[in-house]
Amino acid sequence: MSIESPASEKVKRFLFSIVYLLLIAFLFTFNFKFEDPFFTFLSWKHALANGIVIAISAVAIASYISIRKKNITENYRRLFFLTGGVLFLLLTIKGSALVSLYLVPVAFITSLFAIFIDFETALSINIFLALAVGLQPGVSGTMGPPIVAFLGGLVGILEAREIRRISDLTKIGLSVGLVNVIIVFAFRFPTLSSPFIINLDLPNYGWAALNGLISALFIAAAVPFAERITQTTSPIGLMELLNPSHPLLERLRSETPGTYHHSQNIASLGENAARAIGADALLTKVGGYYHDIGKMVRPEFFIENQSGESNPHNDLTPSMSKIVLTSHIKQGIDLGKRYGLRDDVLRFIPTHHGTGLIRYFYLKALREGRDEVEFPEADFRYEGRLPQTKETSIIALADPVEAASHTLEDRGEEVKEMVNEQIDSKLEDGQLDYSPLTMGDIAKIKQAFTETLRAMDQRRVKNYPSRKGKEFEVKELEQEGG
Repeated sequence: MSIESPASEKVKRFLFSIVYLLLIAFLFTFNFKFEDPFFTFLSWKHALANGIVIAISAVAIASYISIRKKNITENYRRLFFLTGGVLFLLLTIKGSALVSLYLVPVAFITSLFAIFIDFETALSINIFLALAVGLQPGVSGTMGPPIVAFLGGLVGILEAREIRRISDLTKIGLSVGLVNVIIVFAFRFPTLSSPFIINLDLPNYGWAALNGLISALFIAAAVPFAERITQTTSPIGLMELLNPSHPLLERLRSETPGTYHHSQNIASLGENAARAIGADALLTKVGGYYHDIGKMVRPEFFIENQSGESNPHNDLTPSMSKIVLTSHIKQGIDLGKRYGLRDDVLRFIPTHHGTGLIRYFYLKALREGRDEVEFPEADFRYEGRLPQTKETSIIALADPVEAASHTLEDRGEEVKEMVNEQIDSKLEDGQLDYSPLTMGDIAKIKQAFTETLRAMDQRRVKNYPSRKGKEFEVKELEQEGG
């Protein structure tokens, strides 16, 4: 299997950029109209002028995004979503020009970009699209349509950040429509004989208001497709995943009640910590609920789901126990895909343990008389991935903290010491080497964990293995349980 060189990859990206730039420039060389001929090209001077303006603008915006948001240009899914969305909106501009440029639903595409990419990228594209509206024939001499496009798109971006359910789209539609109408009125106000007479340009008021409704309807229709393309879950989708009646949560609750309770606690710890450092609290909470779904395949092998004295690990060697425990990572990913979880939620599964050591079974192997040469530490580590986002990093820290919290007698200073010990152990073990968390973030996370744990009333046997420096301190060997 051949692997493309970085040079080949750069050539492909360059060719794609040239073709895309020529395509969008071509869209500004012709017009549609409701008369014969329906399709007419602009004069070569006019077409060249439009091409120069749109090309320079596109290159400037693309350069800015590539510098500020490398994760977009390096992710083909997001790049396709971004370029495809801009192209769709440019085609919509050409179509809307047949009726009124006040109809152009810029808020539709900028809202989607704010939801699935980020605020800064959405704002950059909003500027570009408003300029594209201003280049349409008939706009010369009035700034109404491009200003309406820009401010309507900006309102869509701001409102999209607060979306949590489908009904919230109504607010976007009303807000965008209202702002559009106000802007149309503001541009007509100087020509009115009385400020209370608005019968001039009545059709444009209607188109401007309808713009908001169209944007909201388009967003509702496009969200499922955008989730599939970007493999990113919208806030609406995240709220659905938190619904107790979701099939996966129902299975987790009925088949692995101990894991379900553990996941609830992880979700609470993660949500509060995410809020403390300005990360995505909703995504972190969802990640907490779904990070251990793989335990549903063999629930009896995990300590939180065991009852009585029965422990199937008593009949297995430490190496076999390690294989059983680590298998819940792959099984969780497979299960999540079958239930339609997107990549942004699935990534919590392989990163919540990272490449961490399964301490109990490593120590058990040593206790049974085997030496480190025969059983090196690397053989008892998870084969996951290190977290690379703030959200997955938080859950990776919350998991051992929540487990260790059940060994405590009280919720006083002992909690703070335990939180510090568990998080410092993760740092020392290199589990946060690729994480964007700063030391300041980690300090806030420790504080948030401590405050959340003190509000919980939970207990576990007091024998959780601890690690200080490079040496293990074991009070009593007790299965960690994954």
